[in-house]
Amino acid sequence: MAVLSPLTKSSNVYLVEIIRTDDLVKIYKKFQLDIKKEFQGIKEIGLYHCHESDLYFFYPSICGSEKFYEHMQSFDWYYLDDKNEYEYASKFIKESDSVLEIGCGKGAFARKISAKKYTGLEFSQKASETATALGLTVLNQSIQVHEVSHSEEYDVVCAFQVLEHVADVDSFIKSSLRCLKPNGLLIFSVPSFDSFSKYTTNFSLDMPPHHVTRWTDKALSNLVKYFDIELLEIIHEPLQLAHRQMYVQAILRRSLINFSKQKVKNIDFSCNNSIVSLIGKGLSKIFLQGLGDPIFSPRGISVLAVYRKVNT
Repeated sequence: MAVLSPLTKSSNVYLVEIIRTDDLVKIYKKFQLDIKKEFQGIKEIGLYHCHESDLYFFYPSICGSEKFYEHMQSFDWYYLDDKNEYEYASKFIKESDSVLEIGCGKGAFARKISAKKYTGLEFSQKASETATALGLTVLNQSIQVHEVSHSEEYDVVCAFQVLEHVADVDSFIKSSLRCLKPNGLLIFSVPSFDSFSKYTTNFSLDMPPHHVTRWTDKALSNLVKYFDIELLEIIHEPLQLAHRQMYVQAILRRSLINFSKQKVKNIDFSCNNSIVSLIGKGLSKIFLQGLGDPIFSPRGISVLAVYRKVNT
């Protein structure tokens, strides 16, 4: 059976790398989490690249269960109250706007905006209870279900760090647009595959069952080819303090691997990789001192894309 892009439904894709699920199980153990059952007996997952859209995606697409996400939410860094993308997005929202947030978590973004009418969609029971306790309207349903009875109801539909978790990208975006009024705004933020994270080995959170797609600026820009939208802006966040060491290690790793003419792999348990990691970790302590100066501040991981629904 041909592998199809989840965005274009085209078979014009190529295999970038095969990843063993046993290796994914191994790297997720650092979270005190056994994810073996998440893969339902699947032994290998491929990372593919769609030639037409520039989207990278994993196939088979294994999305994390509710149990998986409940465990991840136990870490205080998983749902952050302050994000640059919230500040950027809030500038596009007026007090009179009706806002729908898909994957609203604990309601952090809702507290950043002045809109009087706000609805959140959230599958996590714990997160939605926290958001509801703040007086927010939160529904435990998918965007595909929500759009059936809420057609053209919202001025703004947004999803922060959600799209990369979605297997059926086409359906997700179409349903989001059906909820929008004519000329309404669609706002997505995702981890950028044009950032340094692309060169980070054993980066568990950017692989299944957590993330199932990877987005470049070109992929985000190409959405206008497949949906009735126009792109207004793409905004990259500056490097965040929490990611500085990860950034430096990624740069040093890429330099060392290029020097030795090797290939960057998503998962690598080789002795050579261990040596590169140790060298990078040691040198990063020195280079980190220079990143404290804003003049050297590079691009961060997250990217925000803002679109307008086009009348048809």
